[in-house]
Amino acid sequence: MKKILFSDIDGTIAKGNLPITYKDQEAVKKLRTQDHYFSFCTGRNIQETKLVTPHFEYDYLVLNNGAMIVDQNDQVLYRKQIKNEIAKEILKESYQKYPYLNYTFFDGQQTYGYINQKTCILTENGYQEIAGDFLEILDHTQDDIDIVCAFHPQEKLDEILEIQKQIHQKYVGIHATLNVVYLDITVDCTKGSGLKKLCSLLDQEVISYCIGDSYNDLDMFEKADHAYTFNRVEKQIKEKTEKQVDYVYEVINDMLEGE
Repeated sequence: MKKILFSDIDGTIAKGNLPITYKDQEAVKKLRTQDHYFSFCTGRNIQETKLVTPHFEYDYLVLNNGAMIVDQNDQVLYRKQIKNEIAKEILKESYQKYPYLNYTFFDGQQTYGYINQKTCILTENGYQEIAGDFLEILDHTQDDIDIVCAFHPQEKLDEILEIQKQIHQKYVGIHATLNVVYLDITVDCTKGSGLKKLCSLLDQEVISYCIGDSYNDLDMFEKADHAYTFNRVEKQIKEKTEKQVDYVYEVINDMLEGE
């Protein structure tokens, strides 16, 4: 039976936008050579993820914490977005209450940011300041929004947790997921629901493996047939997985054992 590995990106297989070790790159290549699948499963949007993908072979991308799935040709297999007016309301209310936080949103084409109180866009070289007002750009956005993100410049959590609480109290069908210090706001999806959705879209049964390093990976751990994390993570995360490793390539070694 075919197998598929779902891998988180940040802190799991990449640091910044670069591979943690070339051994992971080689292992992913070997996994696919053996006719199995590899998919990233991340809170990043597609523009952010494309900063990492040149370094890896892959079959699928599960993006926006499960709200979007594309194949290696960027064909959209599944997508759920936040309604334009709801995304605007969430961003404006959060900004009015906490104007010193950083915010980003992705409209399907471009990631816009309010970073360190400057209006920015995401480029291949990171966030670059542009002319214009962040809220005015938001106002002129007509399309629905894939994902909204909020985070504190000093990585504090009090305000972020308050925004998360307010969203869950006020909105039905909107999910605010804490991703280390980032609050990822999407429709009601998780990495775990994205994993299950992709498996259901494949035209065959597969055995699913996953690996991640943080609390936003817990639902993915629950949904996969085999869940892995790292020896270095907190005990509460380790307890949700069946095995701990130091690198992603060790998971792939387990997957290919005997082949």
